[in-house]
Amino acid sequence: MVRLIISCMDYRLSQEVMNRVKDENDIIIRNAGANIYELKDRLKGINADEVVFLPHTDCAAMKLVNSAIKDGKDVDKEIEEKLVSQFRGKEFSSLQELEKLNAEIGEKMLKEIFPNAKITTELIDVNKIKIPQKKTRYYLLKPQTRYNDEIIGSYVIQAFDKEDVTADIKIAESLGLKLEKSELG
Repeated sequence: MVRLIISCMDYRLSQEVMNRVKDENDIIIRNAGANIYELKDRLKGINADEVVFLPHTDCAAMKLVNSAIKDGKDVDKEIEEKLVSQFRGKEFSSLQELEKLNAEIGEKMLKEIFPNAKITTELIDVNKIKIPQKKTRYYLLKPQTRYNDEIIGSYVIQAFDKEDVTADIKIAESLGLKLEKSELG
């Protein structure tokens, strides 16, 4: 059975992601905002039986989307294309509504990509989880990599290829994060 876990790269979610891993073969993908739109072509190559989709509240990526759309803030062209553009023309009046919309749009895309898989979506409320001490670094990891105490509290981007997450790397760097380790070529 192929089980896929998709979450945001936020430092607060690493333990939550690990709590949902059931098997050493589970595939973990993490990017800014648990953004399915950016990953859709790569995901089509995975024959998943189950998908666990974990966007969250108080998401910096959704704050970026919100400020780009509502306040007209300029964003990098690639970030606009891979993250922000999917929300243009959509109705939302608050960050909380945008976060719910992100969960709904992502779930809909996942159901299209994996029509026969069990899809579970959980919008994680960061006010209800144990938050680790924040580390101002990020990791680029392969989908099979599991986390140790060094990684917990850091931002984690997990993908099959660095080319899949170039916009996310730009977002990490815009947050002032330093690359600690890369497993991606």
